[in-house]
Amino acid sequence: SREATAYEIKAQVRNYYYQLLYLQINKLKLQYLDSLYIDFVNAAAVRYKAGESKQLEKTSAETKRGEINLLFKQNETDIANAYSSLKAWMNSNDDFIIAGSAESYQPLSVSVLIDSSIIATNPSVKLLYQNAVIAEQNKKVEKAQGLPDFKLGYSNQSLIGFQTINGQDKYFGGSKRFNVGNIGITIPLTYGATKARIKSLDYQKQAYEATAQNQQRQITAQLQNALQQYNQYLLQYNYYINQALPNAKAIIEAAKLGFRTGDINYVEYLLALQTSTDIELNYLQAIQQLNQTVITINYLTNK
Repeated sequence: SREATAYEIKAQVRNYYYQLLYLQINKLKLQYLDSLYIDFVNAAAVRYKAGESKQLEKTSAETKRGEINLLFKQNETDIANAYSSLKAWMNSNDDFIIAGSAESYQPLSVSVLIDSSIIATNPSVKLLYQNAVIAEQNKKVEKAQGLPDFKLGYSNQSLIGFQTINGQDKYFGGSKRFNVGNIGITIPLTYGATKARIKSLDYQKQAYEATAQNQQRQITAQLQNALQQYNQYLLQYNYYINQALPNAKAIIEAAKLGFRTGDINYVEYLLALQTSTDIELNYLQAIQQLNQTVITINYLTNK
């Protein structure tokens, strides 16, 4: 139906919008992480020239920076693909940019109670119930067309002249009126076929209603799973906000200072960079997972 199509388009546009928002913020984060590895590569090169380290340290630094660069290129490909998909769903060829900042990048929130009336607003469920109503209406039309047709007739007229009544001729003038009534019944020749169509429409109605009820049960289960997943992702997000991100910043600052002063070696510095990189990227992914789950919940509850 038109409502179901509009519903699907809205959900897909939301999906690609928030995917692009995530990818744009992820791009900024990868650029920041790349700058950390550039500093590491430069410091390793200086130490190597000064004879303070071996070639392995410089090679390791360049290799790790190359990994970040590969992630950046993949992210650029994902951005291009997401823009193409979003334009297709919007039926537009116009170029536009979805921009955001890491500081303002926050997850969507949701507050939903699982209720049968909410599930019933899902277009796929509504369409099935509408089809059941249509089948019932068609059944009533078929019943009306298959009913016998009763006919009643009545006439009032005068017969002027001599008329033979009981073997005798009698003269009737214009003042004498004769009343005639008749009644008839017409049974359609296609009554048997009509009866079969009525039964078929009744089966259709029952099938639509049963399918709608089953669809409601499935959507209810999907909604329960999505809400549980949302709560899990919310715990994950809160962990990154309250613990992991502050720790990542502290790790980087301590590692940069320690590497410059020679208190830690390049292996320890690489480990610190890798730990910080994982935390920063996983934090953004946690927000994206939350947003995608909220989009799914809104899709299931027709929001």
